[in-house]
Amino acid sequence: MRTRLTLHLAAAIIIVFSSAVLAQKPATPATPKPADYTKSLHATNQGLVYAYDHGLRKLTGFPADRIGCTKDSCHARTCDVCHDVDAAGKVVKTAASQAKLEKACATCHGVADPKDVDVHVRKGMKCLDCHTAREIHGDGTLYNSAWQEGAMQARCENCHKDLSKSRSHTVHQGRVDCSACHTREVRACFNCHIDSRLAGVSDASIRKDGRVKLANVLTYVYKNGTAITVGPAFGHKIVKEGRACAECHGNANVKAIAAGTFVLSRFERGELTTATGIVPVSNPAAWKIAFLGRDGGKWVPLASPQAPIVAFGGFSSPLTRAQLAQLAAEKK
Repeated sequence: MRTRLTLHLAAAIIIVFSSAVLAQKPATPATPKPADYTKSLHATNQGLVYAYDHGLRKLTGFPADRIGCTKDSCHARTCDVCHDVDAAGKVVKTAASQAKLEKACATCHGVADPKDVDVHVRKGMKCLDCHTAREIHGDGTLYNSAWQEGAMQARCENCHKDLSKSRSHTVHQGRVDCSACHTREVRACFNCHIDSRLAGVSDASIRKDGRVKLANVLTYVYKNGTAITVGPAFGHKIVKEGRACAECHGNANVKAIAAGTFVLSRFERGELTTATGIVPVSNPAAWKIAFLGRDGGKWVPLASPQAPIVAFGGFSSPLTRAQLAQLAAEKK
């Protein structure tokens, strides 16, 4: 039985503002220290707990372990989860071990299909071509999130140092994240039904570092309460050609948001549909969203849902009124 409606959106692309700053990637990578790993996000799983505590917990009121965010399957507590090790627990570097390592990321994070749209995957690039050992093994700092300042080093500019002098690069440089224009899809989830999850029913499925960045949106229902969480996202769906100005500036979604008439999702004749195109996040509580409940094994709209609790994760924040006004102005 499906308890969560999930949509793979080539549709609504959410943008927020992010205030965290990425760590610099060193010219010579440091050798990871075994003691550092115990404090890494892979070992602690603090990223999921922190996101839950600052988002969904405002709706449910109970801790993350009750909903499964601290289960062992979400951790990589020991080296042998990703590496082959000998009897003493020391990592063994063999061809088989390397093959296991390359598959380890996909086990938890998923990896884009080589036939997919991402230009890096099509070129045969692997996760470690962008992500560093420090990101994976930690640096001795207890980070709360991969989006926290200093936690991550992967960035487009590490390789793409000399940008073409296009109008978009000139206007947006330092203010808009590369992925905001060069990504085609971001995954979003609608109507995660917490009551069903607690009952043991399986699931079917902004501003950041001072720049406008892509985000994902999730909506939740618990009893008669509702919530919306928004946070920065990187969908690994990078394309060479950036978006046209009119895809963001002066589009129908921007105008509807400015007018207070924006509809993110609607439920009609048993089908959930969503908005399409770029969606700037300013005040999600004002959006019209279809919140659903379960009745006799079927999805039905909540009769009188409570006003949604809104939470921004990943050290992000909504776009300002001035930024929204800039987007509302049509560009030619």
